[in-house]
Amino acid sequence: MASQKYSAMSVLTNSHRLRFLVALCILFVLWWVLLGVVEREATRAEQEGARLMLNQIRSVLVVKGAEIRLKEGPDFRAWAGRNPFHWFQSKPARYGGVCREGQPEPGQWCFRPLQAGDKGYKNDTAGVSGQVIFQPRQPITIGERQGSGTTPLAWVVAVEFTDSNGNGRLDEADLQSRLRLQPVEMENGNERAKN
Repeated sequence: MASQKYSAMSVLTNSHRLRFLVALCILFVLWWVLLGVVEREATRAEQEGARLMLNQIRSVLVVKGAEIRLKEGPDFRAWAGRNPFHWFQSKPARYGGVCREGQPEPGQWCFRPLQAGDKGYKNDTAGVSGQVIFQPRQPITIGERQGSGTTPLAWVVAVEFTDSNGNGRLDEADLQSRLRLQPVEMENGNERAKN
């Protein structure tokens, strides 16, 4: 067998190719890690933004509850289900108003008025009562509830009360303490209150 000669040029070329391939692999791994970090931070930012908005709504409910108590007494029933965004001094940045067809745009909040015959609500409150809805862009967790681009999160303004007879409903004998934001699960257009 004849011995094969290697030139210094082919060894140098192969060395450059190997370095380029290693550098390319390192850049790909760094890019992959960077994408993961960006996605994680985007989710965290959206989750914190949603919590901030919920805290702002809760603060507005405290102020509105105090106004109601001073002007009308401790009966909050007429205010349950109302749009809390109307009680803000100025329109919040991500609030899109009344929900249009379907759900709000990703990353937006809206108020969906209940229609006559919606589950759990009387017909005479249709149009005035409704739900606060948030449509996340990223999968997020608020409390024990999870929302995503296809699963919106919803709340209603409810009356907090002491249930003296244990029936789970607000009766005349129950002491009303304040307005609160109550989570609601959405199921194919219907909703179910969570305690």
